[in-house]
Amino acid sequence: MINKMTNYYFIGIKGTGMASLARILHDQGNAVSGSDIEKETFTQFPLIKEGIKITDFNIDHIKKNQVVIRGNAFSVDHPQVVQAKRLGDRVLSYPQAVEEVIRSHTSIAIAGTHGKTSTTGLISHILSDRLTTSYLIGDGVGKGVADSKYFVVEADEYRRHFSTYTPDIAVITNIDWDHPDYYRDKDDVFKAFSEFADKVNKIILLTAKIQR
Repeated sequence: MINKMTNYYFIGIKGTGMASLARILHDQGNAVSGSDIEKETFTQFPLIKEGIKITDFNIDHIKKNQVVIRGNAFSVDHPQVVQAKRLGDRVLSYPQAVEEVIRSHTSIAIAGTHGKTSTTGLISHILSDRLTTSYLIGDGVGKGVADSKYFVVEADEYRRHFSTYTPDIAVITNIDWDHPDYYRDKDDVFKAFSEFADKVNKIILLTAKIQR
């Protein structure tokens, strides 16, 4: 279980989802740092502004007593992951880390082949105006509110990353064949969404037609 006041290290911290999660955990009072490529990305500037240190991939940046979060682009064989395991650190994939964060909230996951980023932003804005709400949007935006009751999260279907999530409510914008490098056909995509929906208490469909 993810707790407050923990030392987190993100491998691939500039990734859009990773940057969002890093900002959330930082907002909640944790020590957060991470590694990524040297090339500038739009996600790094909010991290730097909040004082979150970004390093290279040198294994010396991995210390004992950290929770290491591995971005989806990084395998379990990555040198920093191997070093973290050697030191006995807890290593979580990005979806595993998100699931642990949302588990302690009333969670609303926004899924769909198209439109989930804008829908997550809209729902986050509406709820935040009236209720204590934390949110994680897949464009590098994230906010952690202390003692927030609600958590809105963008749930990515790529490589079934959202299969780890067990939200209270899921909003599904649409289902269509995308990511042909991973999904065989539309039926495979539909199966992934169906398996995701089986873990949810309440489903809200924003489309009248499922593309199959």
